[in-house]
Amino acid sequence: MSSADKVLALCVALTPSQFKAVREEQWRADLRDGPGLGISTSSLLFGALCSSITARFYEAINRGSFLLSQLTRGKNMKVLLVMSGLAAVLAAGAVVGVQAVQPKTEYPRPEAMTIAGYEGWWNSTPASGNTEGLPQETVAVNTRTGKIVDASNRARNDAGLPTLPSDVNFDVVPDPNWPANSIVIIDTASGKVIEDFVVDEKGSAYDQYGQPYQPKNNF
Repeated sequence: MSSADKVLALCVALTPSQFKAVREEQWRADLRDGPGLGISTSSLLFGALCSSITARFYEAINRGSFLLSQLTRGKNMKVLLVMSGLAAVLAAGAVVGVQAVQPKTEYPRPEAMTIAGYEGWWNSTPASGNTEGLPQETVAVNTRTGKIVDASNRARNDAGLPTLPSDVNFDVVPDPNWPANSIVIIDTASGKVIEDFVVDEKGSAYDQYGQPYQPKNNF
């Protein structure tokens, strides 16, 4: 097994179970096609790892909130041990994984660090590092709810900071012309929809043929 396969296996292992199959297929397609588009393998792996770790982190927070509520009600002291063990495992996995794929040379940093977020040309960086013509900030809106479920800001990413929906100052105005049961990617500078794709109730993306969605690169 190559080092890239080992890192990909780690990313899949860290990804919440409901996203594993879709994410693995998307990442394998990116690793297959990305280098031909000027995106290095190391950058793609680093982005996949950041996405999977962040997704697992927020899943742990949600579970931890529930467990903590049980603990505060005095139902079971074992809950505290479970929470401590989970935190230790996540911390160890994050350290090992980041060290495994940290680029040895200068590569463009991936732009997607979201909660099992949506990755595509709008929040990726070409190998050349030239982002001219690409959106500097985007939000992903679920047309089922009209709410922002993902966001990307290049300035924050360049500073090593993740971008959460709450970090973006953008008021969503639902448009009846938006496709149903979809995610629309909006450039916050212009307010225009620059990409859209169908998602299921859990937020997994699919194309019109029912296959995992693969956004086209615009660079």
